[in-house]
Amino acid sequence: MRFYKNISRGFLDSISTNVGVVEIIESEYSTIMQKIQNKPTDPDGYAYKLRADNLEWELVKLPPIEPEPLTDEEALTLYANELTGADDPDLLSASETLIEQRIKEE
Repeated sequence: MRFYKNISRGFLDSISTNVGVVEIIESEYSTIMQKIQNKPTDPDGYAYKLRADNLEWELVKLPPIEPEPLTDEEALTLYANELTGADDPDLLSASETLIEQRIKEE
């Protein structure tokens, strides 16, 4: 059986018995697997990554997660709900609520 490790930017990304970039011996594979099984708990906003050179865990700050931009329909639904105070799930129902409110105002 062959053993492999994959390294990116100085950190171990993965180990495998199928495919990989760097072939390693079974004892190194076992050592890395033992480290992975004893990984410390990640605090919020950070992740522990296993350094490839010394097999020590390093705490790394994660980049902020950018929210996905709203679609046009989602934006219009939110705007219509803002105007009416409703919580309609889609543009069609939000439009109906808006029209009903405008008719009642007249």
